[in-house]
Amino acid sequence: MSTKQQPLRILFDADMVVFRATSSVETPIQWGNDLWTLHADAGEAQAKVDDTIVSLTEKVLRHYKHEGEYEITMCFSDNENFRKRILPTYKINRADKRKPVCYFGVKKWVEENFTCYQRPGLEADDCIGILATVKGSNSIIVSGDKDFKTIPGRFYDFLRNEFYDITQEEADYWHLFQTLIGDTTDNYKGCPGCGAVSAKKLLDSEGATWETIVEAFEKKGLTESDALVQARVARILRASDYDFETKKPILWSPN
Repeated sequence: MSTKQQPLRILFDADMVVFRATSSVETPIQWGNDLWTLHADAGEAQAKVDDTIVSLTEKVLRHYKHEGEYEITMCFSDNENFRKRILPTYKINRADKRKPVCYFGVKKWVEENFTCYQRPGLEADDCIGILATVKGSNSIIVSGDKDFKTIPGRFYDFLRNEFYDITQEEADYWHLFQTLIGDTTDNYKGCPGCGAVSAKKLLDSEGATWETIVEAFEKKGLTESDALVQARVARILRASDYDFETKKPILWSPN
């Protein structure tokens, strides 16, 4: 007996789509003397969001030669972030950065007009990672964030116009890689002195294992607990990292 395949689910990084659209419509206005204000037309931003979703969806369907049913899901970040309980300084460098003027108005419009997915304490990346890896998922991730290499599945990087598939082995490798190099944008440090070149060399020569990670941290005078903090904030959640009943993340631990 054949099983009908699930409709293709296109998972959008809605944070990025809405942020880019609302940023692009901001216009400074000088009213005279020293008075300046920032103007934004939410309707214009909504149109840009809609155009972006339509054009990127068409590219995805065309690339994968998909002619059947499909669904669009817009994934948003929650105001709270569970990683800040693991590492209080996580993204603290972004604390004073404002959202574009009409961001929240346009976000509300998206929520009223599209299927959206947002969960307590999770970032949009986590929502996407969970949906992309749930059993039986037939999905494609659409974002411009390079961090999605840590999620197994199909991905379209629309900022670089690149399609690629990530196996579970590759995703696990990139998670360890990210643990080593950290992320200055998200304000977690990784292993001191370990850049992209040295991290890749280490994992390729010594093996992409937790033991390799721990040894690298210990050589810098740190502990396995220090390494685990970095690994947990670097981990984009997968379905196996999430308790669907309690709606809480399951913190990553090495096998």
